[in-house]
Amino acid sequence: MKFNPNEVVFEKIRYIEEFEPTTKQLLSRLTNVKEPTLNFTSEGTPVTDAQGAEIVTFYNAAQGTLSYTNAIHSFDLLAEQFSSEKNIASQDKKITAPVSEVLEISGNKAVLKYVPVGVAGAEIKYVQLVNDENEFGETLEVSATAGEGKFTIDAENKTLTFPADTTGRVIVDYEAEMAEAISLAKTTDSMPPIRTLHVHCYFRNKCDSNIKYIGVITFPRAQIDISSVDVSLTPDGGHTVTYKLQKPYCDEAGKLCEVFVYKD
Repeated sequence: MKFNPNEVVFEKIRYIEEFEPTTKQLLSRLTNVKEPTLNFTSEGTPVTDAQGAEIVTFYNAAQGTLSYTNAIHSFDLLAEQFSSEKNIASQDKKITAPVSEVLEISGNKAVLKYVPVGVAGAEIKYVQLVNDENEFGETLEVSATAGEGKFTIDAENKTLTFPADTTGRVIVDYEAEMAEAISLAKTTDSMPPIRTLHVHCYFRNKCDSNIKYIGVITFPRAQIDISSVDVSLTPDGGHTVTYKLQKPYCDEAGKLCEVFVYKD
């Protein structure tokens, strides 16, 4: 008997893969997909007779949307929502990133975690002392020599030196070069790229749940919808995304999607 399933139980989405449409290179893979929804729409043009009774309706301009939430945040996904590349640092191509530290002052000195970068001798222009009420205290300005209201910096040795009677803690904000870092940038005039999506699913036989089927839904032309992007900044908020689905414009077959099901 030929394999020809009809009614099955949809178990879950295993993962969603993104490909570059021309080269077919795999670009990202999201493995914590929840709350997926798939919707298709078409424009209907009714044809009526002389009395206004509808004879038939022609449908065209079919398109769709795929929405889901990745249970954990994805920087690859965020880069596409930003219409940006994800820059990856290395020893040869470091990324300059902002750093904020609250340091203990010991022996009128404080030691930074990273080497600060900037104008030589003034890599850090200002620091804020923390007062007894754990709030901003006095602001100190960098100087080549020690003095009241001043501090000096030895960037190479990551050391700040304060007036002799300075104690407590200090807030230090600066920039440092990172060899292990990434960066993304959101601009106002960028356009999200076109991708090909493969949605990998599990199905179960309705009569015997031990029988598993593999499903793959492919979308040849998918583009992230950036008309409204909500990025949750809470641990349990997840990462929500919506794709606009359209047929490849020059493809005569006009496939919005294709569904494949096979035995595990």
